[in-house]
Amino acid sequence: MIYRTVVVYGLLFVSGTAYAGPLSLFNPLMPHKSPTSLYINTQTMLSNDAFSLHALFDDFHGKFYEQEGDYSAIGDIRYDIGTLIEGVGYFGYVYRKEAVIKASDDTMRFIYQVSNEHPLNVNEQYDIALEIEGFAAHGLTLSNRHTLYAKGDIEWSIGYAVELLYAAEAQHGNAVGSAVALGEKDYDVHWRSDYLYTDNYLYDYDVSPGHGLGYTSHVALQFRYKQFSASIISNDLMGRIYWKNLPISKVSISSANKSYDANGYAQYEPLISGYEGKIDYIQKLMRKWRLKLAYAYTDSDRYEVGMDHMYGYDLPYIQYAHIFTEDIAMQVSYESFFSMVGIDVKYKNLKAAIYTNHLTNPSAMKFDLAYTYQF
Repeated sequence: MIYRTVVVYGLLFVSGTAYAGPLSLFNPLMPHKSPTSLYINTQTMLSNDAFSLHALFDDFHGKFYEQEGDYSAIGDIRYDIGTLIEGVGYFGYVYRKEAVIKASDDTMRFIYQVSNEHPLNVNEQYDIALEIEGFAAHGLTLSNRHTLYAKGDIEWSIGYAVELLYAAEAQHGNAVGSAVALGEKDYDVHWRSDYLYTDNYLYDYDVSPGHGLGYTSHVALQFRYKQFSASIISNDLMGRIYWKNLPISKVSISSANKSYDANGYAQYEPLISGYEGKIDYIQKLMRKWRLKLAYAYTDSDRYEVGMDHMYGYDLPYIQYAHIFTEDIAMQVSYESFFSMVGIDVKYKNLKAAIYTNHLTNPSAMKFDLAYTYQF
C-alpha cells in the first residue's frame, strides 16, 4: 500500500536523532530491529538573539540586535557513536554539552556598550539580571523500542533509553544588581552572585574543578494511523548529576577598584567579598521534549509541524520533506523562535543538515551529520 511505502521511507529519513527539529535530542524510536550496524550522529546548535555568532565569540564586538524583553542564548551539542544490535537494541557512547543563558535587556545593552566603548548616557541606571544553567558530560547510552499495538491501519510504539554520565563541566546560578553611568566613559557596577561552576564566567578565579557522576532517561511514544502520525519525545525525564567538590560562589561584586584605559574608558576590575568554597551538589538536568504531527500527503511528500522545548523556551517549527528515490531525500524547515531556515539532505546512509537565520552573519545556526554503516 502507498502509505506503507511512505512509512518505510519516512523512517529512513526522519526517525534518527539528526532530524525533525532544532534541538539536539536523542530519539529512542529510531529503528532497532535492523541488521547489526554502526551508527554515528553529531548535532550542534548555537543560538542567541543578541549578537551574531561572530560578535559573540569576539567579545561582543559587532552588531547588537536590540529588542524588548529578555535575551536568550542556547548551546545544545550531542555527539553519538554506537551500534544497533539485532534483537538487543542500541548501545553507544555519547558526548553532551548544553547551556542556556537568560539576560535582561539592560544587561545585554550595558555589556554591548562597555565592550565596544560606546558613550554611555550619563546617570542612566541599568538593571543587571543574568542566569545560566548547563553541563558537559561523557556517557553510555542503552536504548530500545517496542510496538505496543498494531492492528490494521493503527500502530502504537514506545521507545526508551537510559544514560550513565561522567560530567566534567557545570554552570548553575544567577547574578543580579545594577550599573550606573557616571559619565560617557565611566560607570559603577554592584551585583550579587549565587553561582556554582567549573569555569567562572563572571570574573577571573581559577579553581580545580569538581567532577560528577549521573544518569538520565529518555522516553518517546508514537501513534500512526494511515498517512498520519504523532509522537512525543522527552529527553532527560529524570536526569541528575551528583557533583563532588563543585566550586561555589556567594559573593558581592563591585567596580570599586576599577582602572582606566588610554582613552579614559573605565575598565572592569571587580572587588569581591563573600564566600568562595566547594560543595557536593545534585544538578537536575534541563528537561527537553519534542511534540510533532506529520502527514504523508503522497508517496513522496511529507509535512510536519512540531515544537521543541527546553528550559522554558518553546521552539515551534514546520517542515516539508520530499523523497526522490529510496536513496535520496530532502527536507526544508523553518523554526520561528530564532527564525532559522534549514535544509536536510539524505543520500543512502548519510544524512546532513544545516539551519541558519542569516546567510553571512547568523546569530543562530545548527549543524547535523549522521551516518549508518550496515555490517
